[in-house]
Amino acid sequence: MLVVLASLLIIGALTSFWIGLSGGPVRRVDRQRVAAYAVVEQPTVLNRVATAVEGKVDTAMKQSGGRLFTAEELAMAGIAMPVPSLVVLMGCGAVVAIAAGLLLLGSIVIGVLLAAAVPIMTKIAVRWRTARVRRRFSDQLPGTLQMMAASLRAGHSFPRALDAVAKESDAPMGPELARVVNETRVGRDILVSLDEVAMRMQSEDFRWVGAAIGAQRETGGNLNEILDQVAATIRDRQHVRMQVISLSAEGRLSAMILMALPVLIGGYYTLVSGDQMTVFIDSGIGKLLLAGSLVAYVLGGFWMRSIVRIEF
Repeated sequence: MLVVLASLLIIGALTSFWIGLSGGPVRRVDRQRVAAYAVVEQPTVLNRVATAVEGKVDTAMKQSGGRLFTAEELAMAGIAMPVPSLVVLMGCGAVVAIAAGLLLLGSIVIGVLLAAAVPIMTKIAVRWRTARVRRRFSDQLPGTLQMMAASLRAGHSFPRALDAVAKESDAPMGPELARVVNETRVGRDILVSLDEVAMRMQSEDFRWVGAAIGAQRETGGNLNEILDQVAATIRDRQHVRMQVISLSAEGRLSAMILMALPVLIGGYYTLVSGDQMTVFIDSGIGKLLLAGSLVAYVLGGFWMRSIVRIEF
């Protein structure tokens, strides 16, 4: 009976997972406006179900006011998927995790724990990809400022230089500067757009660039020389940052090993000797020890993180 239930859960979750990936058709214009001029593909039952489920999830998130992700965060992480679709996929993954706990380990508690780990791991993955994009943005900044200063020396205005650098730069610097150029063309202040880029990328160095441009606008001066000086300062800061990262690499590796070791050992003994591991779930003293270990694990993780993470 347990095997049949777990199999049904897996089949249902995989079907929902496929529905979430396929999603509904993206409509940019009203269907009735183009019905007389083109053959419109009718959505399948699965597409209609996916659209309905995602709509319900979106409504529920708006009513609760809580969002695990934002659309801008997913876009920065390179995930071309609406937030409700990702939430539906996480729900399908949680169902698969519960079914795996029932089918492979024979424990609903472990299945629930695995299901709870699905959104946590998804959030960690999104944050990791977002941090990688922001790190690449910071690495591109000195070269971008040098290109901007060279364009100013050639006689271009600052908006024109910004446009030229946006076209020549790779992602994520190029799309971010192109966004600033487009916002400026529709009448937005360029300093406000630059400050929003600094906030979105969480770059204190880019905030300095906006402050330097704002100071030059108010007091005057040679902007290309200012940008060269800012680029040199940022390059020196990055050099120091890379030295710190190199010196703290051993500590960060030790922290990752120490954090992964209890989880891996616990998973190994659960697979090899599941009867002995059930003592931590069935008995009161086992639950107490498990809760204390979890608290110590979290506190130790924060402590090691504070040691190896150095703020500039």
